[in-house]
Amino acid sequence: MSVDYLQNAWEEYHSADYGAAILAFERALDDEDASTAADAYNGLGWVYLGFSRSLGINQKNIETALSKFQQASALDSTNADAWVGQAGLLLARRASQDDLRDALKAVDNAFSGNAEYLYRHDYDTEADLRALKAQCYYYLGEWDSALNEVNRVLAVEKDNRVALTMKGLL
Repeated sequence: MSVDYLQNAWEEYHSADYGAAILAFERALDDEDASTAADAYNGLGWVYLGFSRSLGINQKNIETALSKFQQASALDSTNADAWVGQAGLLLARRASQDDLRDALKAVDNAFSGNAEYLYRHDYDTEADLRALKAQCYYYLGEWDSALNEVNRVLAVEKDNRVALTMKGLL
C-alpha cells in the first residue's frame, strides 16, 4: 500500500501540488522496505526544495530539504536521486567550503548509485552533473579541476550552457 502512496506522491510532486505530495510521501514512510522509505524521504527533499523555488528561497525549507535528502541516502546509499538533490542543494547553499566538498562527494555517490534513480530531477545527463562538479571546484578556487570537468562536459555535450559559461570564467 505504501508503494501506491509513493507513486501518488510523485504524481502530486510533478503536478506541483506540494501539499498533497507531502501527505502522500509521509504515508509512504510507514513502509518497512528501506528502499521505499528512502525514496519517500527523497521525495520530501524535492518537495521542500520545490517550495523554496516557487515561494522564494526560504532557509527553513532548504534545511528541511537537505535533512530529507540525507535521511534518504542514509536509508539507501544507492538512491542516486537523493545524492543529486543533496549535491545541488549544497552547491546552491554554499555556506562553507564543506558544503562544496560534500556536494562533490554527493555527485560521486550519485554516479556510483542505482542508475534507475539517476536523472529524475533537474540534472538530466552526466554532463549536467559534471557541470555541477565544475561549479563546485570553481567556488573552491580549484581552477584546474574545474576546467577538467568543463572539458569533460564539452567533450560529450558541446552546447552545455553551464560548461560554456564556466569555460569563459576560467
